[in-house]
Amino acid sequence: MNPKMLLAAAFAQRQRCLQSPTLAKRAVNCSTRAMATSSDENEIKSSGEANEHRFFEMEQRNWEQGFEAYDEGFGPLTCQTIPTLLSDGGFSPANVIESDGRQFKLLDVATGPGFVLTAAIDAAIKLDLPEESYSNLNFTGLDITQNFLQMAKQRINAQLQEQQQQQRQHKQEIQFNIDFVEGSAESLPFNDGSFDSIVCNFGILHFFHPDAFLRESYRVLRPGGRLSFSAWAPPMATEGFRIALESIADVGNPNVEGLPDGPNFFDFGDPNQATNALKEIGFVDTKSVELSEMKWTSIQNGSELYDVLLQGTSRTREVLLGQTQEEAAAIASLMIQKYDAITDSGKRCLAMPAVITSGCKPTST
Repeated sequence: MNPKMLLAAAFAQRQRCLQSPTLAKRAVNCSTRAMATSSDENEIKSSGEANEHRFFEMEQRNWEQGFEAYDEGFGPLTCQTIPTLLSDGGFSPANVIESDGRQFKLLDVATGPGFVLTAAIDAAIKLDLPEESYSNLNFTGLDITQNFLQMAKQRINAQLQEQQQQQRQHKQEIQFNIDFVEGSAESLPFNDGSFDSIVCNFGILHFFHPDAFLRESYRVLRPGGRLSFSAWAPPMATEGFRIALESIADVGNPNVEGLPDGPNFFDFGDPNQATNALKEIGFVDTKSVELSEMKWTSIQNGSELYDVLLQGTSRTREVLLGQTQEEAAAIASLMIQKYDAITDSGKRCLAMPAVITSGCKPTST
């Protein structure tokens, strides 16, 4: 879609949002309520709960709509974290083989298009274990949206069908246990001590209570199990986000009315803050590593960058939809200029480093 058509579609979406009675109620200025006196505690609590509900609704709505754009636009980028994510999360050949005959269970939180589970299955196949050992591997993908879960199922089913054809040629028959669950990362629908490994690829950026996700992960991990999650480095390093944020600040409106408050998108891009969050909950052997060589290879120009951020994100999409038609046109134009300036007119890809943080649940407390 060319920029003019994209801008027209974005403005039409914004108008529909403003005309919706439900969405119109979201235009609440919560900052004034923060000045309330102690006699207004109930109102503050109600306002906070309403904001949390709007945040969750925003995330779910945008991912139900933007799953295909995210898959195509962000997929080639976010996949670059997966080997480190799985390794630091305790899903390694040694750990799987040494599970002593019991099931080794991996949970992928905010599984999205299913890239992490696909990579984990590939890694398991390459272990070349006895056929019966594969039945001891259990993979679970959790997400809040059915569209992402269906996409993940289709991707993994296609992967397994191709694998089955190869197995028949070698007279092998590998069977995996794979489950998909619709649910919240902040209230994981699993029993205590259920998993050996929990991974989350950029999902923590979209949780209203990321600390609740970390506590829940600690609860459902077995003693000695590991958690790892990825987050984007700060915007000065992640050039795609820097282009968008600077363009919105320069020629647009960064303070869109009615946008629900949420945690800082880049909090977990700070290694110290990320590891401290794990330590406060009780994780040990914590570490953060930056993958500084990540490149956004699927974005070839500033127009594509604008398109992906509009169609394949949540909070950024809401900010872009909240612009006037004139502001949106100015933002799109400036993003094209900034992209060309940073990449020397597309001669190199955008740098998009990420930070992976991990920790272990103690074997004894």
